[in-house]
This record gives sequence, structure tokens and C-alpha cells, in this order.
Amino acid sequence: MSRGVKKFLQSAVIIVVVVILLCGIYSIAKRLTGTSSTAAFSTGNKEEQAAEATTETPVDNSIPMTELTVTAPEPTIRVGDTMQLAISYEPQDATNTALKWTCSEEGLVEVSEDGVLTPSEDSAKNTVEVTAEATDGSGLSVTFTLRIFEEIDPSRPMVAITMDDGPYPETTEQILDVFEEYYAKATFFCLGQNTEYYPETVQREYNLGMEVGTHTYSHVQLTKLGSSELEDEIKKSVKALKKAIGVKPSLMRPPYGSVNSEVLEAVGDQGLCCVNWSLDTEDWKTKNADATYSMVMTATDGDVVLLHDIHDYNIEAVQRFVPDLIEAGYQLVTVSEMYEARGETLDPGTIHYRTDPTTEASSETEAADSEDGAETTTSSDAEDSSSAEDTAE
Repeated sequence: MSRGVKKFLQSAVIIVVVVILLCGIYSIAKRLTGTSSTAAFSTGNKEEQAAEATTETPVDNSIPMTELTVTAPEPTIRVGDTMQLAISYEPQDATNTALKWTCSEEGLVEVSEDGVLTPSEDSAKNTVEVTAEATDGSGLSVTFTLRIFEEIDPSRPMVAITMDDGPYPETTEQILDVFEEYYAKATFFCLGQNTEYYPETVQREYNLGMEVGTHTYSHVQLTKLGSSELEDEIKKSVKALKKAIGVKPSLMRPPYGSVNSEVLEAVGDQGLCCVNWSLDTEDWKTKNADATYSMVMTATDGDVVLLHDIHDYNIEAVQRFVPDLIEAGYQLVTVSEMYEARGETLDPGTIHYRTDPTTEASSETEAADSEDGAETTTSSDAEDSSSAEDTAE
């Protein structure tokens, strides 16, 4: 082989080696600077994805809402329950009806896309404001107030405090202050005529989560009325309460606890259930806060306790026994809540006195055919009635 060829081959080998070395160095440098071909491919994909994200179809707000309404069926809720909100808007062909939900106390309430409200496990004993805000740029929003109560535990003792003959603002309002402070509940059996005089007080009872039932219209003994008078007395009371709070009552406390088959039939025709009591404080007789307090504190699980919210001496009694019953482990619930927790029903046209915490069904749900609930001290209730009528005037 000639010397020239050898030199050529040597040069070629050197060139190839140099090229290989340069390619290796270039590849290493690219990787160190993050600009390898693979990285460039990935970067290109990210840029394409970003471009795709920015070209998504925007929300159509071409027809904004002009009116938004959100209605809660109840002003209160208990932990463990849910509430379906009623949502409406105008116009019906609005293009974006999605809502943003917020709570004045973060984390206490959640609302699903279809308007189902759920309180959180640690939300009890809070009053919050829930707001629904339109997302279509219309600026519409709706806010409502919601009181949240503890979940009822059927395994724990409970009593139902009931108040007759009101409302009478001078006393009823102060009694309500106590139940509001302790997030406790009671059932108020209101006279129809007093409801017409003081609808705002009845509205407050309802808004605070109290159960509102009727005590007839004018506190007459129903067993002494003819059929037409009986029907009128009940209908007028139901009408007065519905006008005040927007819903019909489901419970009635007959004056003097007096019922018979005719009364129960008339009450049932109006979709009402009669509820008397198992523990009478006789507050009208003792006229003494200490005596009323002592009597209430004898209550046992399942009792329905009778008081009257028209007497000023009961204000002090309520201020004392509400926190003391709670401290003693009692849940202060409405009549309907207690019966539901015990698995017992309050059917229209039946008479009840208390729940039986040891059984699943109460024998008192059968309609009475005599004045089983009538008390021997009917003159006292008559005194209460006249007193309430005098104050209403």
C-alpha cells in the first residue's frame, strides 16, 4: 500500500473518531442544558396543551339571569339531616345558571350542584348566612339565615317542653331568648286570636326552630261545642297560624285537655293530631318560679311537660331549667321530634300524652272515645284563657 493511501486512511479514521467524539460531547451538553431532542418534544407537547386550554369554548353568558330566588323549606336544620333548596330564576332560557355557594362560617355548610344543603358534623349550635351568587356576570345573589342544631341521639333521654295560651310578647319573647341562647327547642301551642294580635312573635318562634301548634282559636272547651262550632274553632286557628308562619300546623293542644270521639274526628279532618301532656307543672296554681322549676326537673325520658308562656313568673323558671336539664343530659326537643326519634307516629285524629322510650309503638295512638284527656282543674285553664284574652286586648 502506498504511503499516500496510508495517510488518507489515517486521516479518515481520525476524522471519524473526532466526529464521534464531537457528537458525544454535543449530546452530553444538550442533556446538561435540558435541550435534548426528547425535552424539546415534551416542551412542544406542553405548548400545544396550553394552546388547547386557551382555546376551550368559554361559558355562554349571552342571556344573563335577571332574577334569582333561593328558598329554604325550613329556617333551621339538625346535623345529620339534609335540605333540598328551591332554586328558580328568570328568564327561563338563561344560558348560565351555575351558582357559587358560600357560608358566613367557612366549612359549616355545603351545597351540591342540585341545591341539596348539608351541614358539617361540627356545625351544631351555629347560626350562619348561606349565599348563592350567580356566575354569569349578572351580579345577582341571594342570602338566607340558617340555624343549625345538634343531631338527636335516640339513645339519650329527651323531653318535650310545651307552652300554652300564647303568644304574649312581654313574656313569650323572653322565654324564646332562653331557648335561642341554648339552641334548645320547645313546642308552642298558640291561640288563634293571640296569633292574629301578635304574628311577629309566632314568626320568631318558627324561625328559631320551635314547633308551632294550635290551642284552638279562642280557648273554648271543644267537647261542649256543636259540630259546626267545633269545625269553625279549629279552622280559624289553623288559618291564623298559616297566615303567620306560612305553613299549616300538624298538632293541636285541646283546651283543658278535653277530647272525645267527635273532637278527634273534627281534628283529624283538619289533618291535626291532639297532644296533651304527661307532666303538669301547675304553674297557673303555684304562680311561683321555684315551684315550676322543681316540677320540671322531675321530668323523665319521654315526658311532655305543660307550662304557659303568658305568665311572667315562668320566665325565671325557664331561665333556670333549660340549662339545668341540658346539664343533666336531657335533649330538649319538639313533640314531633321526640315521637319520630322514638319510632312513634302522630297520626291525624289521635290523642297522645308522652312517648314510651322502651317501646317502638305507643298504645295512645288509638283515638279516644271519651274525655280521657280532660283534667279536673279545668277552671284553672279557663283563668289562663281569660288572662291571655285580656292581655291581647
